[in-house]
Amino acid sequence: MDVTVDLREAHSSDRELLATLLARYLRELSQYGAFSAAAAHIQRYPYLDAYFAEPGRYPFLIWHDEKIAGFVLVRDPFSTGGAWQIAEFYITPESRRLGIGRAAVTSMWRRFPGAWELQVHARNGTARQFWTSCVENVADGSPEVRKIETDDGPRFQFNFRVLG
Repeated sequence: MDVTVDLREAHSSDRELLATLLARYLRELSQYGAFSAAAAHIQRYPYLDAYFAEPGRYPFLIWHDEKIAGFVLVRDPFSTGGAWQIAEFYITPESRRLGIGRAAVTSMWRRFPGAWELQVHARNGTARQFWTSCVENVADGSPEVRKIETDDGPRFQFNFRVLG
């Protein structure tokens, strides 16, 4: 089933919408990391404003059927020092399992070909399955996947290349 999504770059006028979605995402993520739900509060997320002010950071809203379905925050190789990076990615619960997330991330990777990196919490098995499937679908060759330790617990890091 082909799903059509609209990946729109967010602007400063979209900041509150993005902040609301980010807060929902952080609360959901708190169950996988070593931080509490209180520590995952939007006020403690230090990077949101940077996505509207710093070069190399790209905030996108994901739309499906003219309804908001999620967001993705992307950093470019200049910003990360090496590869494109998915910093944060969220699909609203009511938009999941419809192919929207896969369509959005595939569209984004096609927009920005090259070397990519993303991390997923080791305890989030559903996300790990999603990302493994998505990465294998677009990667040029086999992706490198390794387990790493971070401040908020173990993660799997995917490194791969997307052709233009």
